[in-house]
Amino acid sequence: MRCLTVAVSAVLMGSLAIFVRSIDADPLTVTFFRMTFGLIYLLPAIKLIRFSLFKNLRVLLLSFVSLLTIAFYISSIQLVEMAVSAILLYMAPVYVIIFMLFRGEKVDRTSIFSLVTALIGLFLLLSPYYSINVGIIFGILAGVCYAGYFLLAKDVRSFASSLEITFITLLVSSIILAPAVSSNILIVLQSKLLWLLGLGLIPTAIPFVLLNYGIKFCKKEIAPIIALIEPVSAGIFGFLFFKEVLTVKQLLGAFLILSSVFIALRSGVES
Repeated sequence: MRCLTVAVSAVLMGSLAIFVRSIDADPLTVTFFRMTFGLIYLLPAIKLIRFSLFKNLRVLLLSFVSLLTIAFYISSIQLVEMAVSAILLYMAPVYVIIFMLFRGEKVDRTSIFSLVTALIGLFLLLSPYYSINVGIIFGILAGVCYAGYFLLAKDVRSFASSLEITFITLLVSSIILAPAVSSNILIVLQSKLLWLLGLGLIPTAIPFVLLNYGIKFCKKEIAPIIALIEPVSAGIFGFLFFKEVLTVKQLLGAFLILSSVFIALRSGVES
């Protein structure tokens, strides 16, 4: 039942693009607001945070990887369909296989099969695009960073609570982004306050805590499988709010990618 928190987290995270596209600001500014407003909701629990964790390099590295994942993902969903961005994000286990091959590590036949299947699916998913655009590149980078996040979070969760991880991640990210946010920050704050409040709560504070909580109790290879609900929910939200409809070829590609990710995770690539 505790793994159910990962599923709820995935559904809530799938709604991210609704808030991002409604705020209409550059990716760094949106990421800053997401982290900052998410942090605000967690401030009442500040007494439960051990600030000594800020000295832990693994915690700081996890925070930085989380920031990169979110920044790349937000950049992607501003440029391509929600479902496409989410599926690229969740190709993370496939990227792990590619990384293993480049390092010359032994990869079993099942993993090779999932890699080939994923690449075929990726070709079909991106078939409507005549070239690899910036949004697709950002989506791929988000997936690479997300793979690192799952691996790091399992380790950090062994000595830090989900609340501590979420709080520190949001705080570190806000501090890093503060000098880089755009000059129209006050305009966005005044005109989009309700959307910013929703951004900090629904796809950020709540799902981050739920995800970090569930990661501890789910097997390393199971949590990412459950989290595959996010691309599905993102596609549903994309259809309901933005009338985004994937072609039959893209849907087939999405099915192949998600199937390959499932196979890769079940074969223990990330364990």
